[in-house]
Amino acid sequence: MKTIYGIENYINSGRPVFAAMGAFDGIHYGHTRLIKQAAEAAHKNGGEAVVLTFKPHPRCFISSDRRFELITTYARKENIISELGVDTMVVVDFNETISHMPPSEFIEEFLVKKLKVSEVFIGFNFYFGAKRAGNAETLESAGAKYGFRVNVLSPIEIGNFVVSSSKIRLLIDTGAVDEVIKFMGRPFELSGKVVHGDGLGRKLNIPTANIEVPDEGIMIPKIGVYAVKCRVRGEVLNAVMNIGTRPTIYEKKSTIVTLELHIISYNGDIYGETVDAYFIKRLRDEKKFVDFKALCAQIEDDINSASEYFDEFSNI
Repeated sequence: MKTIYGIENYINSGRPVFAAMGAFDGIHYGHTRLIKQAAEAAHKNGGEAVVLTFKPHPRCFISSDRRFELITTYARKENIISELGVDTMVVVDFNETISHMPPSEFIEEFLVKKLKVSEVFIGFNFYFGAKRAGNAETLESAGAKYGFRVNVLSPIEIGNFVVSSSKIRLLIDTGAVDEVIKFMGRPFELSGKVVHGDGLGRKLNIPTANIEVPDEGIMIPKIGVYAVKCRVRGEVLNAVMNIGTRPTIYEKKSTIVTLELHIISYNGDIYGETVDAYFIKRLRDEKKFVDFKALCAQIEDDINSASEYFDEFSNI
């Protein structure tokens, strides 16, 4: 798959274009089904499978969502999409001008003149153009005018809930990371570099790695202790992660949230390494203990509790 940044840089190959269009944050089951449908149609008809997506996320241009957080990094989204049979991913540089573009102009400039689409694939809840005024009906009307077909993916339900990025964000916010897996088909993940901490974990014989997540506007799950799988130096290992303010360590209440990873039965030096953490299950709330002995005993309990969830995700 080739990735083109800026729709102005896209050059039509002369083949029919079958374009899946959306923000695709989280790449959940609905997204993957939609993109695969576009890819299958393209390859069946000798066409080019294109994903048209946006960076930054369009919701960043809604006044109430200026600090909008993503489920998936752009790099990870690109990686997942590349495995779905797509030939070309076109990333629109979403800006104020595009956010105020009428739906009719978006269709004419991007879909008709630039991509020269034969078919467009969208989700049932896809909106576009100024004030989100464009929808499936808008596209279908334009398709009749310009000669392209519109395919609308119906809602997918899991456990009486419609699969959506909004639902997944709510689950991450509340710490229900095991439920996230059901909607995305894989765990929520965070990546970051291991940085030096205060060394307390090693002194307590429970070494921890402090994970510094890049400031890319990615969601952080609810404060608490989690069973996670982690990938470091190409090896997938079992671990527990504490997301919180370390109330047992600091006498005064802190507002700084840290991510501390304890890799089970592992003593390697991984400072400076990048770690990918895959969230399997929230085990408990973070809490303040009377002393370090009680904290250590609880961590041992956390490790035992986490162990029952790891076998199910041995193929990460």
